[in-house]
Amino acid sequence: MLDIKAIVLDLDGTLLGSDKSISPRNYETVKRCYDSGIHIIVATARPPRAANQFVKNFPFVDYLVYYNGALTTCKSKQTQRHFSIPMEISRQINHFIALYAPQSIINYEVNDACYTCTPIPDSQLSHFGIRSNDPKPLVVDKDFLRSLSPTKILVHGYSAWVDVIEHFGDHVNVIATDGGVLVQIMQKSASKEEAVQWVLDDIGVKPENVMVFGDDFNDVGLFQLCGFPIAMENAIIELKHCAAHVTESNDNDGVAIALERLVV
Repeated sequence: MLDIKAIVLDLDGTLLGSDKSISPRNYETVKRCYDSGIHIIVATARPPRAANQFVKNFPFVDYLVYYNGALTTCKSKQTQRHFSIPMEISRQINHFIALYAPQSIINYEVNDACYTCTPIPDSQLSHFGIRSNDPKPLVVDKDFLRSLSPTKILVHGYSAWVDVIEHFGDHVNVIATDGGVLVQIMQKSASKEEAVQWVLDDIGVKPENVMVFGDDFNDVGLFQLCGFPIAMENAIIELKHCAAHVTESNDNDGVAIALERLVV
């Protein structure tokens, strides 16, 4: 068996099935890993309000990485580590996108609250990870949005997202996920891999003793950091190319299958 001391789990497309649930087999296998002394870390693009509805079933998870690394919390120590985009940079990005992609929908995530200037049609909610029964983003005026220092900016409907990197790459970290239709913008220091490295330093675990599961572009850095990266069958091809192992899909208990085969 591998010498695994910590396991990092993405949620959407990885631990969660397409129906946004955690299967009993995935739960039981992850719990067995924890019971054997392995740290379990969740690292997701979701904000706390959207992620905690799932991880509440995993009370043994102490460290949680939200917003692709812009917010990291430790339950036992009741501490958090937060990076936000400076207000002036946020204003410039908002103006840039409104100028070149006025049809796009922009959401601001700020301290676990979500704001937008444009009401999101029900048909578009899923693109932002919002379920039909979840609270919708609060619609505010442009002046209010301009006054914010967001934890994360989400943009749907902006295909030329590389232009954001070209113009603002010195200040922000930009990732396109969900088939390239959702652009996620965080402060430059915020990434899953940077946040997980901070957690590993805190718990005294070396990256080479970490197994990580993921499926999308925001997991690439983690795959490069951790000693044993595992891509889901439904993962992007770029992630599979840098994986040590490819497991079954998120709808076929891929996390549990890999852990049963390689860890417990």
